[in-house]
Amino acid sequence: MIKFTVSFLLSWCYLLSTAQTVIPLPTDELGKITYQQVVEIEDASKELLFTNAHNYLESVVKNHKNLKIDPQSNEDSTEVYLPLEYTVYSDFPIHSPHGTISYLFKVSVKDGKYRYTASNFIFNYLKRNRYGRFVKVKGKFKPLEEPYFKGNQKLWEKHKQGTREKIEILVETLLAEMYLPPEGPKEEIVKIEDDW
Repeated sequence: MIKFTVSFLLSWCYLLSTAQTVIPLPTDELGKITYQQVVEIEDASKELLFTNAHNYLESVVKNHKNLKIDPQSNEDSTEVYLPLEYTVYSDFPIHSPHGTISYLFKVSVKDGKYRYTASNFIFNYLKRNRYGRFVKVKGKFKPLEEPYFKGNQKLWEKHKQGTREKIEILVETLLAEMYLPPEGPKEEIVKIEDDW
């Protein structure tokens, strides 16, 4: 009986120590998942911030192999936005694509500050087509803010936490890029020979 009690207590302690605490995703007043923050940069013009934001989103497109769209901007050059998407995976019974999560990433600029917004998170189901490739199921999607998922609830929570990590990485790199001066044409330094 003592062995059983000790093993039960040890297993219970192990389960409590390995359990992940689920951090809720930020939501707006309508209950939609929205990441948003205003960042102030002193002595930065609207044009500089817009150029940096546009260059950053262009670099995101270049580094992402499946994106085929360039960053879009509005007429008065105060907002630049890019629809993004990434694949989420299921590990049971084998590691395979489970779906994609698409969202809109937008940067709005003013003199001395900018605001980033990531919103419209949608989970799109995937299935194999007749050639064995994974494709989106037409008309079958689910907003990421839905609390319950038909099937594996732990996998749904894993997708939500993965989204949090993706957005945090995207925001960290955006913060670093917005402080940089825009790259202009590089001047070549010509060395003049003294012996002629």
